Amino acid sequence: MNLAYALNVSTDELLGVKPVKKKAQPDSRMLRRLQQLEKLDPTTKRQVVQVIDTYLAAAQLKKQA
Repeated sequence: MNLAYALNVSTDELLGVKPVKKKAQPDSRMLRRLQQLEKLDPTTKRQVVQVIDTYLAAAQLKKQA
């Protein structure tokens, strides 16, 4: 296996030719909320996900307009 691939960096980054691109750090508040969501019962979890999906779909439509 290619080391650069395994580390998810380019070969230039691995060899120090290019600086390593900083990956965006996940929002800790969002991660906490997702962890709380995982603890909900399946029905409630499905309802919350449906609400999120609705908002995301609306944002996509708004972005396309």
